[in-house]
Amino acid sequence: MKPVRLLIAALVLLGLGGAVWYSEKHPPQPKSDVKTEKILALEQDQIKKIRISRPSGGDTVALEKGDDGKWRMTEPKPYKADESSVSSMVSSLASLNADTVVNEKNSDWKSYGLEPGKIAVQITLKDGKEKKLLLGDDVPTTSGAYAELQGDPRLYTIASYVKSSIDKPASDLRDKRVLPFDSEKVSRVSVKTTEQTLEFGKAGTNWQIVKPKPMRADNSAIDDMVRSVKDATFESVLDESEKPPAKYSFASPYAVFEAVDAGGVHTLTIGKDKKESTYYAKSTDMPGVLKISSTVAEGLNKKLDALRNKKLLDFGWSDPQKLEVRDGDLRMAIEKKKEKDKQGKEQDKWVRTDASNKELASDKVQSLIDHLRNLSAKGFAADEASAQTKYGLSKPIAEAKVTSDEGKRVERVFFASADGKYYAARENEPATYEIEKTSYEEFQKALNALK
Repeated sequence: MKPVRLLIAALVLLGLGGAVWYSEKHPPQPKSDVKTEKILALEQDQIKKIRISRPSGGDTVALEKGDDGKWRMTEPKPYKADESSVSSMVSSLASLNADTVVNEKNSDWKSYGLEPGKIAVQITLKDGKEKKLLLGDDVPTTSGAYAELQGDPRLYTIASYVKSSIDKPASDLRDKRVLPFDSEKVSRVSVKTTEQTLEFGKAGTNWQIVKPKPMRADNSAIDDMVRSVKDATFESVLDESEKPPAKYSFASPYAVFEAVDAGGVHTLTIGKDKKESTYYAKSTDMPGVLKISSTVAEGLNKKLDALRNKKLLDFGWSDPQKLEVRDGDLRMAIEKKKEKDKQGKEQDKWVRTDASNKELASDKVQSLIDHLRNLSAKGFAADEASAQTKYGLSKPIAEAKVTSDEGKRVERVFFASADGKYYAARENEPATYEIEKTSYEEFQKALNALK
Protein backbone atom coordinates (compact mmCIF):
# COMPACT_ATOMS: atom_id res chain seq x y z
CA MET A 1 0.00 0.00 0.00
CA LYS A 2 1.30 3.41 -0.92
CA PRO A 3 2.28 5.74 1.97
CA VAL A 4 -0.36 8.34 1.07
CA ARG A 5 -3.18 5.78 1.11
CA LEU A 6 -1.88 4.38 4.39
CA LEU A 7 -1.94 7.83 5.96
CA ILE A 8 -5.52 8.45 4.75
CA ALA A 9 -6.69 5.12 6.18
CA ALA A 10 -5.07 5.89 9.53
CA LEU A 11 -6.83 9.26 9.71
CA VAL A 12 -10.20 7.68 8.89
CA LEU A 13 -9.74 5.06 11.63
CA LEU A 14 -8.74 7.78 14.11
CA GLY A 15 -11.86 9.82 13.29
CA LEU A 16 -14.12 6.78 13.66
CA GLY A 17 -12.53 5.95 17.00
CA GLY A 18 -13.10 9.50 18.28
CA ALA A 19 -16.72 9.43 17.16
CA VAL A 20 -17.31 6.14 19.00
CA TRP A 21 -15.72 7.53 22.18
CA TYR A 22 -17.79 10.72 21.98
CA SER A 23 -21.04 8.85 21.37
CA GLU A 24 -20.38 6.63 24.37
CA LYS A 25 -19.58 9.63 26.56
CA HIS A 26 -22.56 11.67 25.34
CA PRO A 27 -25.26 9.38 23.96
CA PRO A 28 -27.37 11.09 21.32
CA GLN A 29 -30.78 12.45 22.15
CA PRO A 30 -33.60 10.67 20.36
CA LYS A 31 -35.13 12.84 17.67
CA SER A 32 -38.56 11.28 18.01
CA ASP A 33 -41.01 11.91 20.86
CA VAL A 34 -38.92 14.87 22.15
CA LYS A 35 -41.21 16.92 24.41
CA THR A 36 -41.05 19.56 27.13
CA GLU A 37 -42.38 18.85 30.60
CA LYS A 38 -42.46 20.34 34.07
CA ILE A 39 -39.86 18.89 36.41
CA LEU A 40 -41.01 20.65 39.59
CA ALA A 41 -44.31 22.34 40.41
CA LEU A 42 -44.14 23.72 43.95
CA GLU A 43 -45.75 26.59 45.83
CA GLN A 44 -43.00 29.15 46.49
CA ASP A 45 -44.28 29.96 49.98
CA GLN A 46 -44.05 26.26 50.91
CA ILE A 47 -40.30 26.08 50.31
CA LYS A 48 -38.53 26.21 53.69
CA LYS A 49 -34.93 25.21 52.95
CA ILE A 50 -32.62 24.96 49.95
CA ARG A 51 -29.23 23.25 50.03
CA ILE A 52 -26.91 23.40 47.02
CA SER A 53 -23.91 21.07 47.11
CA ARG A 54 -21.30 19.99 44.60
CA PRO A 55 -20.63 16.23 44.96
CA SER A 56 -17.40 16.46 42.99
CA GLY A 57 -16.08 19.20 45.29
CA GLY A 58 -16.77 22.84 46.07
CA ASP A 59 -18.61 24.99 48.58
CA THR A 60 -22.02 24.04 49.88
CA VAL A 61 -24.64 26.77 50.19
CA ALA A 62 -27.62 26.29 52.50
CA LEU A 63 -30.52 28.70 52.88
CA GLU A 64 -33.42 28.71 55.32
CA LYS A 65 -36.53 30.87 55.52
CA GLY A 66 -37.26 32.23 58.99
CA ASP A 67 -40.64 32.73 60.66
CA ASP A 68 -40.45 36.36 59.57
CA GLY A 69 -40.47 35.25 55.94
CA LYS A 70 -36.88 36.31 55.31
CA TRP A 71 -34.15 34.05 53.99
CA ARG A 72 -30.91 33.42 55.88
CA MET A 73 -27.77 31.61 54.84
CA THR A 74 -26.69 28.83 57.19
CA GLU A 75 -23.78 27.42 55.14
CA PRO A 76 -20.91 28.00 54.54
CA LYS A 77 -21.41 30.57 57.32
CA PRO A 78 -24.42 32.26 58.89
CA TYR A 79 -25.16 35.36 56.81
CA LYS A 80 -28.18 37.42 55.94
CA ALA A 81 -29.36 36.49 52.47
CA ASP A 82 -29.97 38.76 49.50
CA GLU A 83 -33.76 38.56 49.29
CA SER A 84 -33.88 39.46 45.61
CA SER A 85 -31.31 36.86 44.51
CA VAL A 86 -32.80 34.09 46.66
CA SER A 87 -36.36 34.89 45.56
CA SER A 88 -35.25 34.61 41.93
CA MET A 89 -33.72 31.19 42.62
CA VAL A 90 -36.80 30.00 44.51
CA SER A 91 -38.98 31.11 41.61
CA SER A 92 -36.85 29.12 39.14
CA LEU A 93 -36.94 25.98 41.29
CA ALA A 94 -40.62 26.13 42.18
CA SER A 95 -41.69 26.07 38.56
CA LEU A 96 -38.87 24.20 36.84
CA ASN A 97 -39.51 23.31 33.22
CA ALA A 98 -37.56 20.84 31.14
CA ASP A 99 -36.31 21.78 27.72
CA THR A 100 -36.69 18.20 26.64
CA VAL A 101 -37.32 14.71 27.98
CA VAL A 102 -34.39 12.69 26.61
CA ASN A 103 -35.49 9.34 27.95
CA GLU A 104 -38.72 8.32 29.70
CA LYS A 105 -37.08 5.42 31.54
CA ASN A 106 -33.41 6.16 31.84
CA SER A 107 -31.01 3.70 33.47
CA ASP A 108 -27.61 5.08 32.54
CA TRP A 109 -27.11 8.28 34.61
CA LYS A 110 -23.33 8.21 34.72
CA SER A 111 -22.93 8.94 31.01
CA TYR A 112 -24.73 12.27 31.55
CA GLY A 113 -22.74 13.38 34.60
CA LEU A 114 -25.60 12.58 36.96
CA GLU A 115 -23.93 9.92 39.03
CA PRO A 116 -23.25 11.52 41.47
CA GLY A 117 -24.03 14.80 39.63
CA LYS A 118 -22.23 18.11 39.18
CA ILE A 119 -24.72 20.05 41.33
CA ALA A 120 -27.20 18.65 43.87
CA VAL A 121 -30.14 20.77 45.00
CA GLN A 122 -32.09 19.58 48.03
CA ILE A 123 -35.41 21.34 48.64
CA THR A 124 -37.25 20.97 51.96
CA LEU A 125 -40.88 21.98 52.18
CA LYS A 126 -42.77 23.22 55.23
CA ASP A 127 -44.44 19.84 55.69
CA GLY A 128 -41.01 18.16 55.88
CA LYS A 129 -41.13 16.57 52.42
CA GLU A 130 -37.98 16.78 50.32
CA LYS A 131 -37.17 17.04 46.64
CA LYS A 132 -33.69 16.40 45.26
CA LEU A 133 -32.60 17.73 41.89
CA LEU A 134 -29.33 16.76 40.20
CA LEU A 135 -27.68 18.71 37.39
CA GLY A 136 -25.10 16.97 35.22
CA ASP A 137 -23.00 17.60 32.15
CA ASP A 138 -23.71 20.32 29.64
CA VAL A 139 -25.63 19.11 26.60
CA PRO A 140 -23.10 18.89 23.73
CA THR A 141 -25.49 19.77 20.92
CA THR A 142 -27.56 22.53 22.54
CA SER A 143 -27.25 25.22 25.19
CA GLY A 144 -28.35 23.43 28.33
CA ALA A 145 -27.58 20.74 30.90
CA TYR A 146 -28.84 17.28 31.81
CA ALA A 147 -31.05 17.01 34.89
CA GLU A 148 -32.55 14.31 37.11
CA LEU A 149 -35.24 14.53 39.77
CA GLN A 150 -34.65 11.86 42.39
CA GLY A 151 -37.34 9.19 42.20
CA ASP A 152 -38.25 10.14 38.64
CA PRO A 153 -36.94 7.75 35.90
CA ARG A 154 -36.95 10.43 33.22
CA LEU A 155 -33.79 12.09 31.93
CA TYR A 156 -34.31 15.79 31.31
CA THR A 157 -32.43 18.71 29.85
CA ILE A 158 -32.84 22.24 31.15
CA ALA A 159 -31.87 25.56 29.56
CA SER A 160 -28.45 27.00 30.43
CA TYR A 161 -30.00 30.19 31.83
CA VAL A 162 -32.12 28.06 34.20
CA LYS A 163 -28.99 26.24 35.35
CA SER A 164 -27.27 29.61 35.92
CA SER A 165 -30.17 30.81 38.08
CA ILE A 166 -29.69 27.77 40.35
CA ASP A 167 -25.91 27.35 40.33
CA LYS A 168 -25.10 30.30 42.60
CA PRO A 169 -22.08 30.63 44.93
CA ALA A 170 -22.50 31.99 48.45
CA SER A 171 -21.09 35.35 47.40
CA ASP A 172 -24.03 35.84 45.01
CA LEU A 173 -26.68 34.88 47.55
CA ARG A 174 -25.56 36.68 50.70
CA ASP A 175 -26.76 40.17 51.57
CA LYS A 176 -24.03 42.57 50.49
CA ARG A 177 -25.44 45.58 52.33
CA VAL A 178 -22.97 46.60 55.00
CA LEU A 179 -25.59 47.97 57.41
CA PRO A 180 -29.14 46.85 56.49
CA PHE A 181 -31.13 48.90 59.00
CA ASP A 182 -34.72 50.03 58.47
CA SER A 183 -34.51 53.62 57.22
CA GLU A 184 -38.29 54.00 57.47
CA LYS A 185 -38.19 53.36 61.23
CA VAL A 186 -34.89 55.02 62.11
CA SER A 187 -35.26 57.50 64.99
CA ARG A 188 -31.68 58.60 65.61
CA VAL A 189 -28.44 58.81 63.65
CA SER A 190 -24.97 59.86 64.74
CA VAL A 191 -21.74 60.40 62.82
CA LYS A 192 -18.35 60.67 64.52
CA THR A 193 -15.19 61.70 62.72
CA THR A 194 -11.83 62.96 63.92
CA GLU A 195 -13.12 66.54 63.52
CA GLN A 196 -16.68 66.45 64.84
CA THR A 197 -19.53 64.51 66.43
CA LEU A 198 -22.96 65.03 64.94
CA GLU A 199 -26.27 63.62 66.11
CA PHE A 200 -29.66 63.83 64.42
CA GLY A 201 -33.11 62.96 65.75
CA LYS A 202 -36.19 62.25 63.66
CA ALA A 203 -39.78 63.12 64.50
CA GLY A 204 -42.21 61.97 61.83
CA THR A 205 -40.56 62.82 58.52
CA ASN A 206 -38.43 65.71 59.78
CA TRP A 207 -34.86 65.63 61.03
CA GLN A 208 -33.47 67.83 63.77
CA ILE A 209 -29.81 68.41 64.58
CA VAL A 210 -29.29 67.43 68.22
CA LYS A 211 -25.50 67.71 68.53
CA PRO A 212 -23.37 69.78 68.75
CA LYS A 213 -26.50 71.81 69.64
CA PRO A 214 -30.15 71.94 68.56
CA MET A 215 -30.46 73.33 65.02
CA ARG A 216 -32.79 73.04 62.07
CA ALA A 217 -31.67 70.29 59.71
CA ASP A 218 -31.73 69.95 55.94
CA ASN A 219 -34.04 66.96 55.60
CA SER A 220 -32.94 66.11 52.07
CA ALA A 221 -29.22 66.20 52.91
CA ILE A 222 -29.62 63.93 55.94
CA ASP A 223 -31.99 61.58 54.13
CA ASP A 224 -29.39 61.27 51.35
CA MET A 225 -26.63 60.49 53.86
CA VAL A 226 -28.75 57.90 55.68
CA ARG A 227 -29.85 56.31 52.40
CA SER A 228 -26.27 56.09 51.11
CA VAL A 229 -25.26 54.02 54.16
CA LYS A 230 -28.40 51.88 54.13
CA ASP A 231 -27.93 51.02 50.45
CA ALA A 232 -24.13 50.66 50.61
CA THR A 233 -22.72 47.30 49.58
CA PHE A 234 -19.27 45.88 50.14
CA GLU A 235 -16.88 45.28 47.27
CA SER A 236 -15.16 42.30 48.88
CA VAL A 237 -14.57 40.52 52.20
CA LEU A 238 -10.96 40.99 53.28
CA ASP A 239 -10.79 39.27 56.65
CA GLU A 240 -13.19 37.20 58.74
CA SER A 241 -11.22 36.84 61.94
CA GLU A 242 -12.85 37.84 65.24
CA LYS A 243 -10.14 40.43 65.93
CA PRO A 244 -9.22 42.26 62.70
CA PRO A 245 -5.54 43.24 62.33
CA ALA A 246 -4.47 46.77 63.30
CA LYS A 247 -3.77 47.64 59.66
CA TYR A 248 -7.47 48.31 59.11
CA SER A 249 -7.31 51.29 61.52
CA PHE A 250 -10.53 50.52 63.40
CA ALA A 251 -8.90 51.63 66.68
CA SER A 252 -8.66 55.19 65.30
CA PRO A 253 -11.43 55.16 62.70
CA TYR A 254 -12.01 57.52 59.83
CA ALA A 255 -15.71 57.63 60.73
CA VAL A 256 -18.31 55.84 62.87
CA PHE A 257 -21.95 55.84 61.74
CA GLU A 258 -24.69 54.70 64.11
CA ALA A 259 -28.41 54.28 63.36
CA VAL A 260 -31.18 53.37 65.79
CA ASP A 261 -34.32 51.73 64.44
CA ALA A 262 -37.03 49.45 65.87
CA GLY A 263 -34.54 46.56 65.80
CA GLY A 264 -31.89 48.31 67.91
CA VAL A 265 -28.54 49.97 67.28
CA HIS A 266 -26.62 49.41 64.03
CA THR A 267 -23.01 50.58 63.87
CA LEU A 268 -20.63 50.94 60.95
CA THR A 269 -16.97 51.63 61.74
CA ILE A 270 -14.81 52.80 58.84
CA GLY A 271 -11.02 52.65 58.67
CA LYS A 272 -8.77 54.12 56.01
CA ASP A 273 -5.50 53.12 54.42
CA LYS A 274 -3.95 56.55 53.96
CA LYS A 275 -1.33 55.40 51.47
CA GLU A 276 -3.78 53.77 49.08
CA SER A 277 -6.90 55.77 50.01
CA THR A 278 -8.72 52.48 50.54
CA TYR A 279 -11.65 52.29 52.96
CA TYR A 280 -12.50 49.35 55.21
CA ALA A 281 -15.68 48.74 57.18
CA LYS A 282 -16.66 46.72 60.21
CA SER A 283 -20.39 46.25 60.75
CA THR A 284 -22.46 45.08 63.70
CA ASP A 285 -24.83 43.45 61.21
CA MET A 286 -22.37 41.05 59.54
CA PRO A 287 -18.97 39.51 60.27
CA GLY A 288 -15.67 40.32 58.63
CA VAL A 289 -13.67 43.25 57.36
CA LEU A 290 -15.35 44.68 54.28
CA LYS A 291 -13.92 46.82 51.52
CA ILE A 292 -16.30 49.69 50.68
CA SER A 293 -16.32 52.50 48.17
CA SER A 294 -14.82 55.90 48.87
CA THR A 295 -18.18 57.50 48.01
CA VAL A 296 -19.89 55.95 51.03
CA ALA A 297 -17.01 56.69 53.41
CA GLU A 298 -16.38 60.28 52.34
CA GLY A 299 -20.11 61.01 52.33
CA LEU A 300 -20.00 60.78 56.15
CA ASN A 301 -17.36 63.48 56.43
CA LYS A 302 -19.64 66.42 55.62
CA LYS A 303 -19.32 69.71 57.45
CA LEU A 304 -22.10 70.69 59.84
CA ASP A 305 -23.21 73.66 57.74
CA ALA A 306 -23.84 71.37 54.76
CA LEU A 307 -26.44 69.53 56.84
CA ARG A 308 -28.23 72.58 58.23
CA ASN A 309 -31.50 73.92 56.87
CA LYS A 310 -30.75 77.07 54.90
CA LYS A 311 -34.39 77.93 54.21
CA LEU A 312 -35.58 80.79 56.40
CA LEU A 313 -39.23 79.75 56.36
CA ASP A 314 -40.71 76.27 56.54
CA PHE A 315 -44.21 76.75 55.13
CA GLY A 316 -43.05 75.19 51.88
CA TRP A 317 -45.59 74.83 49.09
CA SER A 318 -48.66 75.27 51.29
CA ASP A 319 -49.68 78.91 50.85
CA PRO A 320 -50.03 80.88 54.08
CA GLN A 321 -53.32 82.36 55.32
CA LYS A 322 -51.85 85.50 56.86
CA LEU A 323 -48.85 87.81 56.35
CA GLU A 324 -47.62 90.59 58.61
CA VAL A 325 -44.66 92.39 57.05
CA ARG A 326 -42.61 95.50 57.70
CA ASP A 327 -39.83 97.24 55.83
CA GLY A 328 -38.68 100.40 57.56
CA ASP A 329 -41.81 102.47 58.13
CA LEU A 330 -43.93 100.48 55.70
CA ARG A 331 -46.16 98.03 57.53
CA MET A 332 -48.77 95.74 56.10
CA ALA A 333 -51.09 93.00 57.42
CA ILE A 334 -52.61 90.79 54.74
CA GLU A 335 -55.10 87.98 55.21
CA LYS A 336 -56.76 85.47 52.94
CA LYS A 337 -60.55 85.56 53.22
CA LYS A 338 -63.28 83.57 51.58
CA GLU A 339 -66.05 85.55 49.92
CA LYS A 340 -68.95 84.63 47.68
CA ASP A 341 -69.20 85.99 44.18
CA LYS A 342 -72.43 86.99 42.44
CA GLN A 343 -73.14 83.35 41.59
CA GLY A 344 -72.76 82.34 45.24
CA LYS A 345 -69.47 80.49 44.72
CA GLU A 346 -66.76 80.84 47.35
CA GLN A 347 -63.43 82.29 46.27
CA ASP A 348 -60.27 83.40 48.03
CA LYS A 349 -59.39 87.06 48.26
CA TRP A 350 -56.36 88.76 49.78
CA VAL A 351 -57.30 91.73 51.93
CA ARG A 352 -55.32 94.29 53.90
CA THR A 353 -56.58 94.07 57.45
CA ASP A 354 -54.44 96.87 58.91
CA ALA A 355 -56.10 99.61 56.81
CA SER A 356 -59.43 99.68 55.04
CA ASN A 357 -59.95 96.01 54.16
CA LYS A 358 -58.74 96.87 50.71
CA GLU A 359 -58.62 93.90 48.35
CA LEU A 360 -55.15 93.26 46.93
CA ALA A 361 -54.19 91.84 43.56
CA SER A 362 -53.71 88.12 44.14
CA ASP A 363 -50.76 87.90 41.72
CA LYS A 364 -48.87 90.58 43.62
CA VAL A 365 -49.54 88.88 46.96
CA GLN A 366 -48.39 85.60 45.42
CA SER A 367 -45.17 87.31 44.31
CA LEU A 368 -44.49 88.36 47.91
CA ILE A 369 -45.25 84.83 49.15
CA ASP A 370 -42.89 83.32 46.57
CA HIS A 371 -40.05 85.65 47.59
CA LEU A 372 -40.55 84.75 51.25
CA ARG A 373 -40.71 81.06 50.39
CA ASN A 374 -37.45 81.25 48.44
CA LEU A 375 -35.48 83.10 51.11
CA SER A 376 -32.40 80.99 51.72
CA ALA A 377 -29.05 81.47 53.43
CA LYS A 378 -25.79 81.42 51.55
CA GLY A 379 -23.97 80.80 54.83
CA PHE A 380 -24.05 81.15 58.60
CA ALA A 381 -22.42 83.67 60.90
CA ALA A 382 -19.24 82.31 62.49
CA ASP A 383 -19.97 83.48 66.04
CA GLU A 384 -23.69 82.83 66.36
CA ALA A 385 -23.73 83.46 70.10
CA SER A 386 -23.19 87.19 69.57
CA ALA A 387 -24.04 87.50 65.89
CA GLN A 388 -27.58 88.80 66.28
CA THR A 389 -26.37 91.75 68.36
CA LYS A 390 -23.26 92.23 66.23
CA TYR A 391 -25.19 92.42 62.95
CA GLY A 392 -28.08 94.54 64.21
CA LEU A 393 -30.74 91.84 64.36
CA SER A 394 -31.79 93.04 67.81
CA LYS A 395 -33.03 96.17 65.95
CA PRO A 396 -34.07 94.77 62.55
CA ILE A 397 -34.67 96.93 59.48
CA ALA A 398 -37.43 94.61 58.29
CA GLU A 399 -39.42 91.60 59.39
CA ALA A 400 -42.04 89.14 58.21
CA LYS A 401 -44.52 87.03 60.16
CA VAL A 402 -46.13 84.18 58.24
CA THR A 403 -49.12 82.13 59.47
CA SER A 404 -49.78 78.88 57.62
CA ASP A 405 -51.15 75.35 58.05
CA GLU A 406 -54.58 76.64 59.09
CA GLY A 407 -53.02 78.73 61.85
CA LYS A 408 -50.95 75.89 63.35
CA ARG A 409 -47.61 77.20 62.04
CA VAL A 410 -46.46 80.74 62.84
CA GLU A 411 -42.98 81.82 61.71
CA ARG A 412 -41.25 85.15 62.12
CA VAL A 413 -38.02 86.32 60.52
CA PHE A 414 -35.99 89.50 60.98
CA PHE A 415 -33.62 91.26 58.58
CA ALA A 416 -30.59 93.45 59.23
CA SER A 417 -27.64 94.91 57.36
CA ALA A 418 -24.04 95.44 58.47
CA ASP A 419 -20.83 96.17 56.56
CA GLY A 420 -22.66 95.92 53.25
CA LYS A 421 -23.95 92.42 53.98
CA TYR A 422 -27.45 91.23 54.81
CA TYR A 423 -28.47 88.90 57.60
CA ALA A 424 -31.61 87.21 58.86
CA ALA A 425 -32.76 85.36 61.97
CA ARG A 426 -35.79 83.33 62.98
CA GLU A 427 -37.70 84.23 66.11
CA ASN A 428 -36.57 82.30 69.23
CA GLU A 429 -33.69 80.64 67.40
CA PRO A 430 -29.99 81.46 67.87
CA ALA A 431 -28.95 80.85 64.25
CA THR A 432 -27.87 83.82 62.14
CA TYR A 433 -28.22 83.41 58.37
CA GLU A 434 -26.30 85.43 55.84
CA ILE A 435 -28.47 86.15 52.79
CA GLU A 436 -27.84 87.63 49.38
CA LYS A 437 -28.45 91.35 49.04
CA THR A 438 -30.67 90.65 46.02
CA SER A 439 -32.90 88.37 48.15
CA TYR A 440 -33.66 91.26 50.49
CA GLU A 441 -34.16 93.71 47.63
CA GLU A 442 -36.62 91.37 45.90
CA PHE A 443 -38.59 91.10 49.15
CA GLN A 444 -38.67 94.92 49.36
CA LYS A 445 -39.79 95.23 45.75
CA ALA A 446 -42.62 92.70 46.16
CA LEU A 447 -43.84 94.42 49.33
CA ASN A 448 -43.77 97.90 47.78
CA ALA A 449 -45.82 96.65 44.83
CA LEU A 450 -48.74 96.14 47.25
CA LYS A 451 -48.89 99.75 48.47
